[in-house]
Amino acid sequence: MATNQNGNSSLITALASILGWGMVGVFIRLSSLKSPLLIISLRFIITCLALFLVLFFQRKTKQVFKDLFSNKIIVILSLVLFLTYFFGTMAFMLAPIGEVTLLISISPFFVILFRILKGNAISKNEYIGTIVAVLGVAVIMYPHLGAPLNVSSSSVLGHIFAITGALLFAVFVMISNRQNLLNKQINTLSVTLGTCFFGGLVFLYILLFDKVGIHLEGLSSSNILSIIALGIFSTAIPTFGFAYASKKLPPLLLSNLLLLEPVFAIVFAYLFLSEAPSMYIYPGILLIFIGLSKVSKK
Repeated sequence: MATNQNGNSSLITALASILGWGMVGVFIRLSSLKSPLLIISLRFIITCLALFLVLFFQRKTKQVFKDLFSNKIIVILSLVLFLTYFFGTMAFMLAPIGEVTLLISISPFFVILFRILKGNAISKNEYIGTIVAVLGVAVIMYPHLGAPLNVSSSSVLGHIFAITGALLFAVFVMISNRQNLLNKQINTLSVTLGTCFFGGLVFLYILLFDKVGIHLEGLSSSNILSIIALGIFSTAIPTFGFAYASKKLPPLLLSNLLLLEPVFAIVFAYLFLSEAPSMYIYPGILLIFIGLSKVSKK
């Protein structure tokens, strides 16, 4: 792990992003929305509004749009990140939380696979650290996994979406890191804007073809605030922050950091939804940190 100031700021940014993603379940539950497509589209519409406010004050609107439409790598990164959000959200709507969380957590193994296919060496610490960290997630989610296995068609589809999300996440961090190694700077605001663009297309689809899913009647002020918080704290800030961190941190470390998401999710569920965590969270967190410590060593 980098010990210089730039590396530390990237690590903090990545952790802040994952913390925001850890709040997704709480905000979705409090919003009371049932349509996954509507949830996804509203997240990115709010993100887009927040982004335009940032661009307005920084006076970078023209450059951000120019970078988005002139750089195919930015478009690819935007699409991959959007699809990661999309498949992750769909997976949680279709399959049990424990199973989805565990499947999404295999993302570091995809990073290792990509590196092996490219002929890059994988250190013993990276192998051991990744296995230990993923084992920590499995320990945390054990109470959920201990429930009877759901083999319905919807749950199977949810599992496929979760694995796809894990794969896409690995692709995102590998592409971002590759661009950094080639000294090709990626405008993270442009990546965020591109991700919002694809989210806007989903909202357009709902308007034109799925008007049943857009009914918002009956939403209270607290529900609306939850949706806004979902867009800002669990989408806008994490999208920009993670796009930035992915340029600076090693892909395997970055994908392993994502394993902290279920830890944050459980903590926030306890604080805001009074869902008490099981005793398995403590050894699970310990294993995750041991794994991250291993991965970060040269």
